[in-house]
Amino acid sequence: MKKIKRIGIVFDEAKTEAIKSAEATKKLLENKKCRVFIENNAKEVSNNLDKLDFIITFGGDGFILRWANKVIQEKFYRIPFLRVNLGKQGMLANIERKELFTKLSRAIDNNYIIMERTRIQAEIMKRGNYKIFDALNDIVIERTQAKIISLETVIRDWQGDKVKFEARGDGIIFSTRTGSTAYAESAGGPTLLKENKFILRVVSPTDRESLSYKIISFYSIFEITKIKGKARLVIDGKEVIAELKQNDLVKISKSPISTYFMEIGDVEK
Repeated sequence: MKKIKRIGIVFDEAKTEAIKSAEATKKLLENKKCRVFIENNAKEVSNNLDKLDFIITFGGDGFILRWANKVIQEKFYRIPFLRVNLGKQGMLANIERKELFTKLSRAIDNNYIIMERTRIQAEIMKRGNYKIFDALNDIVIERTQAKIISLETVIRDWQGDKVKFEARGDGIIFSTRTGSTAYAESAGGPTLLKENKFILRVVSPTDRESLSYKIISFYSIFEITKIKGKARLVIDGKEVIAELKQNDLVKISKSPISTYFMEIGDVEK
């Protein structure tokens, strides 16, 4: 187990409790002879990602997602995250503030495990241009006007077999296991227990007799074409393409990179 010496702290600057907790945690860790980088005006964490053993986050699920995606974009893939809950129902946070100091002490004594979380990627072929986006939670194609959208979706498995169907409704969600907890709360879908599955969820389908979701192996590839109606692409809650056209191709598959979470005697979330 890697000895912890250098720790990054990031916090939601809009939340007073996050600021206070981050400052108190910094003092505790420095008293334990750890080197601490705190994200402030000097961007200590952003500028020292190559030095960190792990990052502590004080913020909601959206904040955790932004930082998880940031380290991916900066190509520091293997930095794990310890996520502190600030008192609300965070799906991604795994430690309550009242137990943080006790569990940090255990982590510093090498009493922790690192869990790998599967990510999902979208490849977009649009008018001769090619882009790739990467997500920890989910990838969504959703309508932007009152009228429903329709999508032709092909699911290809690892043997090359395929299933094709048309989805008509408010949109379609592709969720990882990490995204399935909040996803299940908001969209009425299942919660995944293993990393080797994805969820495909049609939101408000017009065909009420069809199954509104499918649980599929992460070896599968989804191809979305013939997009009719006004639709956009959203990655982990952030719009990345404002308008998808009928001839655009969106290919969804398992990402070759992962996000890592630190767990200290906790039940997995």
